[in-house]
Amino acid sequence: MEPVSNVGRFTRILVIIIGIVLIVAGAVITTANFEAIMAPKTRATITDFCEVDDGTTVTGKIKTALVTYTVNGKKYSDIELGQYEEQWKKGDVLYISYESDDPTNIKSLTMTYFGLVVILASFPFIIVGIYTLTNLNRRAAKTPEEIAEDEERTTAGKLKYKVSSIVISLSTGVPVLLIGLTFMFLEHNSALGLLCLIMGAVATLVGLRSVILFFIIRHRHKKEFDKMVKTGKLLSAPKASEENE
Repeated sequence: MEPVSNVGRFTRILVIIIGIVLIVAGAVITTANFEAIMAPKTRATITDFCEVDDGTTVTGKIKTALVTYTVNGKKYSDIELGQYEEQWKKGDVLYISYESDDPTNIKSLTMTYFGLVVILASFPFIIVGIYTLTNLNRRAAKTPEEIAEDEERTTAGKLKYKVSSIVISLSTGVPVLLIGLTFMFLEHNSALGLLCLIMGAVATLVGLRSVILFFIIRHRHKKEFDKMVKTGKLLSAPKASEENE
């Protein structure tokens, strides 16, 4: 059996721990914002920006957006949101939550649902960490000869590579894509949302490409693959024309 690096195993465990910490943090944030999550919501338009007094900053002032919205037929104009983003501009439409008893007490849904976004962000860490740790343990259980066979450019090896690409790409791409869509929905002019959207879409497309190639390779070598499964032996090396798949 090949010894497994403690550093390699620790790195994978650390990735899983980061994922668990993100889930816990997300759950705490979500719980703290539970009332806002359950509160009624509406659309608001940014009408202006201003500076307000705040004792927690060095300057004593923070910039905030002023929004206008309507609740139960009553219009509320230039209400302080208590939040400011560089990409915001006048006329942007945001989604906000408000208290039924005091509609002027508002919060943007970006902050309201931030805990859920953090939980989504934990999925890549946990899935990739568990998957790679499992593969590491399987590798540790093999002899050097078996490892050398696995690393050959065989059809079986290519299929294993595609499975890894599918798991890692989709488990990373889909959550990031959902985070991007969430930010873009809640803030139409969200730079972070656009970045997550692009990164998530690229990773997801890579994963879907690997899914297609996996089935193409398996279909072309169906008889050989079925024989490999029954005998436990690897397949012969692929032809030169298949190297670029």
